[in-house]
Amino acid sequence: MTILMSGVNMYAMAVVMKVVLGWNINFSIWLSSLTVGIYVAAGGLFSAIFNEVLQFFLIWFGALIIPILGLIETGGWKGMVARIQQNFPGQDYTHAWSTLGRFQDNPMGMHWTGIVFGLGAVQAMGYWTTDFLVVQRVLSAKDIRSAKMAPIIGSFFKMAVPLIVILPGLLGLAVLPMHLVPASSLQPGQYSYNEVLPLMLARYCGPGLLGLGITALVAGFMAGMAGNVSASATVWTYDIYRPFLRKTAPDQHYVSMGRWCTLIGLFVSIGTAYLAMGFASIMDYVQALFGFFIAPLFGTVLLGMLWKRVSCAAGFWGLLAGTLSSVTMFTLMKLDHRWVGVFALSPNAQGLAQDMYQALWSCVTCVVVTVLVTLVTKPRPDEELKGLVYALTEVAHEEHTSFLRRPLFWGVAAVAVLVVLQIIFW
Repeated sequence: MTILMSGVNMYAMAVVMKVVLGWNINFSIWLSSLTVGIYVAAGGLFSAIFNEVLQFFLIWFGALIIPILGLIETGGWKGMVARIQQNFPGQDYTHAWSTLGRFQDNPMGMHWTGIVFGLGAVQAMGYWTTDFLVVQRVLSAKDIRSAKMAPIIGSFFKMAVPLIVILPGLLGLAVLPMHLVPASSLQPGQYSYNEVLPLMLARYCGPGLLGLGITALVAGFMAGMAGNVSASATVWTYDIYRPFLRKTAPDQHYVSMGRWCTLIGLFVSIGTAYLAMGFASIMDYVQALFGFFIAPLFGTVLLGMLWKRVSCAAGFWGLLAGTLSSVTMFTLMKLDHRWVGVFALSPNAQGLAQDMYQALWSCVTCVVVTVLVTLVTKPRPDEELKGLVYALTEVAHEEHTSFLRRPLFWGVAAVAVLVVLQIIFW
């Protein structure tokens, strides 16, 4: 999963180089992999986290250029909405929920059930709790309070991400003169959905600001690529190689193994970068991956953590069934459009809508199979489950702190901000 996601970042960085600098897409992919490979192999997890923190500020300062200059050109939010309605009459791109009552009322062919249950309850929660790239950062926290605060602080910035991702896309609909097409059907002289950000940078920025904007985008993609590659190296070295293949080797041996794994992961990522080019957009590829791996894994982890009766065999077969069902649904919908109306509940469902329902059904499949296999297998003794199951584990608590420093306070604040944003953009 992490290697497949690393290819996304590699491809995205290559797209920026292609559009803004005019470089060949193949040369850009290999150059980006070489750059990240050097500093991850040399510095490991520390270098990846350090660069993520440094690049975080570059991303925000650089990427905010586009929405600021774009809103100035269009005359603010209302001016942007008016231009979009003029360019795309009859289509609503600026409301989050009001058009989700029926599949045919929005460009995605999406119903609110897919957003709430497929994206929100399965993909989003699964990503934040089971994706090793995220979990690895929390595990590196110095104490339990820091570990709890990390995702809460991240949630505030996550809610602000539309300012530098969705808003530039809306501005692109309003001001770009060319018609964007899916990357999978891209022809010479055309531009794809994936190229909106670099196109907007080239539109608004002179040499100085353009350099800052490119640095911001490249920094973000490098951070994502480095994080995924280092996470995959950690999983292989410490979760598979050390416990099962070589248990007593010196630490230097495991460090070398991690570096070799990093290099191999980079070469695999190059292949996945070319794989991502075959999808309509980068987001289509990402959501498809989440449906394959994150969605069924979330069902397995949730049951295994909260229900001590679940057996090892049930977890394995449930996860396998969920993954296979997801791949099967994806394949059928791509080969025969009639299956879209079956799995995505409407023939109007576009790629992203299909991915969300695919994730929902794969998670349901995983849970059902896990429960059924559990009921016919022997449970483990409670003594073997201590530290693994919530009911049999002594939960660590943060030290006594002031009210404003408690994770609960900031968690409630994050939920309140989320509710306000839903009302504003309903």
